[in-house]
Amino acid sequence: MKKLILIDGNALVHRAFHALPPLTSPRGIVTNAVFGFSSILLKTIKEMKPDYIAAAFDLAGPTFRHEKFAEYKIHRERAPQELYDQIPLAKEVLEAFGIPVYEKQGFEADDLIGTLATEVKKNPPAGGVQIIIATGDLDTLQLVDGKRVVVFTLKKGVSDTVVYDEEAVMARYGLKPEQLNDYRGLKGDPSDNIPGVPGIGEKTAAVLIKDFGSLDNLYRALEKKKTDGGLSPKLAEKLLKNKEQAFFSKQLSMLVIDLDVDFSLDKTDWRKNADQSKIEALFKDLGFTSLLKRLPEVGLAKEEGSIAIERKATRVDKLAFDPDKNNIYVASADEKTLTDVAANPNASLVGHGLKGFLKTLLGRGVHIRNKVFDTKVAAYLLNPELRDYDFDKVYYLEFRETPNESSSQKLAYLWKLKEHLWGKIKSANLIKIFEDIEMPLIKVLAEMELNGIKVRVGALKKLLKSTNEELVKLEKKIYKLAGVNFNINSPAQLGEILFTKLQIKGKVRHTSGGSLSTAAPELEKLIDEHPIIGLILQYRELQKLKTTYIEPFPLLIDKSDGRLHTTYNQTGTATGRLASQDPNLQNIPIKTELGQEFRRAFVAETGYRLVSLDYSQIELRVVAHIAQDEKMIEAFRNGEDIHTRTAAEIFEVPPEKVTKEMRRQAKVLNFGIIYGMGPVGFARAAGVDRQRAREFITKYLDDFSGVARYMEKTKEKAHKDGYVETIFGRRRQLLDIYSTIPQVQAQAERMAINHPVQGTAADLMKMAMIRVYDFIHKNPAEDEARMLLQVHDELVCEVKEKLAPQIAGQLKKIMESVYQLDIPLIVDVKSGDNWQEIEPLDHINQEENL
Repeated sequence: MKKLILIDGNALVHRAFHALPPLTSPRGIVTNAVFGFSSILLKTIKEMKPDYIAAAFDLAGPTFRHEKFAEYKIHRERAPQELYDQIPLAKEVLEAFGIPVYEKQGFEADDLIGTLATEVKKNPPAGGVQIIIATGDLDTLQLVDGKRVVVFTLKKGVSDTVVYDEEAVMARYGLKPEQLNDYRGLKGDPSDNIPGVPGIGEKTAAVLIKDFGSLDNLYRALEKKKTDGGLSPKLAEKLLKNKEQAFFSKQLSMLVIDLDVDFSLDKTDWRKNADQSKIEALFKDLGFTSLLKRLPEVGLAKEEGSIAIERKATRVDKLAFDPDKNNIYVASADEKTLTDVAANPNASLVGHGLKGFLKTLLGRGVHIRNKVFDTKVAAYLLNPELRDYDFDKVYYLEFRETPNESSSQKLAYLWKLKEHLWGKIKSANLIKIFEDIEMPLIKVLAEMELNGIKVRVGALKKLLKSTNEELVKLEKKIYKLAGVNFNINSPAQLGEILFTKLQIKGKVRHTSGGSLSTAAPELEKLIDEHPIIGLILQYRELQKLKTTYIEPFPLLIDKSDGRLHTTYNQTGTATGRLASQDPNLQNIPIKTELGQEFRRAFVAETGYRLVSLDYSQIELRVVAHIAQDEKMIEAFRNGEDIHTRTAAEIFEVPPEKVTKEMRRQAKVLNFGIIYGMGPVGFARAAGVDRQRAREFITKYLDDFSGVARYMEKTKEKAHKDGYVETIFGRRRQLLDIYSTIPQVQAQAERMAINHPVQGTAADLMKMAMIRVYDFIHKNPAEDEARMLLQVHDELVCEVKEKLAPQIAGQLKKIMESVYQLDIPLIVDVKSGDNWQEIEPLDHINQEENL
């Protein structure tokens, strides 16, 4: 059976625009919506493998529904102009893919989809056809027909998808697709402002339509008073009173399926009509290099082969590496020279993404001695906002041309890019951070990835068992409070329980489909409204820990050494902080009991101890230094607890009178201010009302006037220069500071305040890692200590057991003296057999003295 995909263009463009951060093309055009739309298109083609594709879009102006009902969709706010400007670009993408676009004045895209689906069902091709509707909302579920017509929709963002056939519709609503309009006739549709019957919610509407079969049957029974006593007099009265409105709402919900359109399947044969060169040119013009790489997934480009070594010259002085195409280029006569170059301090190592290559050499026992220049990291340093930094994309952004795929020419392109980026680095005053921090860090990360950390698989299995047992206990408690068993992981079912059955009230946002959101931030607002909320949040956190960490981790452990080898991404964050992946160690929860149990599975090798070196409140110390806030500097110099000092200032009490709750609220404020937290965010986090939150923030900025001045001056600089910098010159461009959208501009201002702080803290950690690496490799026996992990402000090392106190003390001194701020840097040092059960260094020294 062949497949036809019908795309709801407007729905997918809107979903992509709101799901992705602002992106711009090399020409400065906003492209987040068209990027997301194109990504969804490729994903849909890859997963569904369609023979035919057509798309439908709304046209500007009122539809026949507006003429019938003036308040149709009246509550919908107009989207930003940046979204509408991208719709023509989305249509250009469709045209390049050979996909026709259908539009009709006075009708919506859904009506056109309904018409096309009906037309194809009436006149199917030989062998039949399955119709797949790709959309961002669920209005088209009424068109589902068994497995012949299904809806392919997005659950979240632009990545998570779900396919609704008739069985899936029944599972979600308890109704057949053809009953959904009757259902909406009763419950209405808040997202479209379709009224329905006042007071009839999702659950009641579903039960009524399920019991009576249709709206017609329901009202016939009501008027003949033949409802078998199943309806209360009050409900029956409500339904009868609003009969006309119920049928009117049903009519508004029904899609038109008989429009006059010029349609033929031949026009939608996208493989026959696609223009590959046009797609490539458009994607390159928009800067969608990552999408270009996905074209082979849908059969629109040939897979590139890999070249192992380019042997061209007899002199050995330069080597280049490009992992984007799995290629190594080396100006050498034989493979042995590959190792010689990397170990030669007089040779220059230039490449694009060198870490993997250095790790390979380290695996052979070869330490890197020469100077390196990584064009990937250089491009990141100059533009830390990009989504990816593959070679072709970086080269195109710099020169507006795509490198020739010939291996003999690729090396020349690399040298050209290196010289070009080096010139820009010098112009931007980034030489110090590039040469002293980012380049030396590459070999540090390569070695850390190679080292890995030992993990006890048996401990993870026990933890999985106890986690499953705890989840079962939580389920039982939740079911008891709900009075019924349901799928806790289903937002629809959860929403039905919380807001309809339990009638929990509170200010939570609506989803795009119009239902009340059950996202964690929204449920946290309701924590005091019902005991079930806290249990659900616990359940979700536990479920996430289980599925994200406990279950997958055993599969990631290297069987040859029993160690977990994460990958550090040096170009993964705009602030300069390192990111980790496969697995992501940055998100391991540490506050919960199970999170702590999970860390207990990370252990030291036999004969070694884990040594944790954690910068104490480094970001607040950086704030005090940059802002030159006298009170903060005084507190840190005196060794005071900064949160207690802050609480004392805000609540106007002596430090000894500060309670735990006062300190907690002060801590929230201390960290919240540098992240741009406003009254709403602080009120939620600190557990106070908004008025009190505003008073707190006002008092804080009065008391810590240096911080207030820093915030204002930093915003002024961002507006003037379009960027901000760390102490060491790490720059972050903030083009959104000039946006005409207030929310976007405000977000850019928050980033401006945060970057000098978080970025400087990241720089300090990277500098410390380089110093620690140098110290370890200057010791006579390098196996005495090794660096394993860097998580947040913590560095985890593995040190010979007998030398642990001595080396830990030396590492503490190295990290605390990495740079001289106006207040001291403090490193908390702990050691132990596993990552959780670690003790302060002072205690260890005490044992040694005994």
